[in-house]
Amino acid sequence: MYMKKVALIIAFLMIFSYGTFVFSQESKNRREPVGIEEQATPEMYVVNNRLYLKNAPVGKQVEIITIIGNKIREIQITSSESEYDLNLPRAIYIFRMDGMVKKFVIK
Repeated sequence: MYMKKVALIIAFLMIFSYGTFVFSQESKNRREPVGIEEQATPEMYVVNNRLYLKNAPVGKQVEIITIIGNKIREIQITSSESEYDLNLPRAIYIFRMDGMVKKFVIK
């Protein structure tokens, strides 16, 4: 009777240890994505008739549109952090860049 209990305990331990071995191998085989970086959200703001861009997508364009819908200017983005002199008359304008739309008042 004692030998049967010992055999059952040994069998249980072998099965349990094999299961943990299999699961530990599965977790080692999983791979995390490599080279995926979060990109910062582009920022756009206007101060004293100057447009400031941060984290902007290089090669894209900023469209400047009047409040009634006339496109008056396109600015090609040459650097992710840059500033552009606007020289716009006092009015309300809509700035659109790569899916982001903002409204600014030029005073």
